[in-house]
Amino acid sequence: MKKLFLLLKFLRTGLTLRNLLISIFGGLAMLLLLFVIQFFIEGSFDSLRWDNDFIFYMIVGASIALIKFEKPPLSWEEYWKKNK
Repeated sequence: MKKLFLLLKFLRTGLTLRNLLISIFGGLAMLLLLFVIQFFIEGSFDSLRWDNDFIFYMIVGASIALIKFEKPPLSWEEYWKKNK
C-alpha cells in the first residue's frame, strides 16, 4: 500500500500548470503545422473535415512537447530512495 501511495504522490508532481501549458501549446502547434501543410498541398482548407480527426494530432503534439520541454525534478529511482 505504501508503494501505491508513493507512486500516486510521484504522479501528482507531474501535474502542474507548466505541464498543462506545454501540452496545450504543443497540441496547437501541431494543428498549425497540419494546417500549413494542408494549405501548401491543396491550396485551400476546403478538404479539411472539422470532426474528431484533429484529436490525434493534438495528442501527438502535446506528447512531443512534453517529451521535449519537461524535465522531471527527480527520477523515479531518486524519488523512491528519498521517500523510502
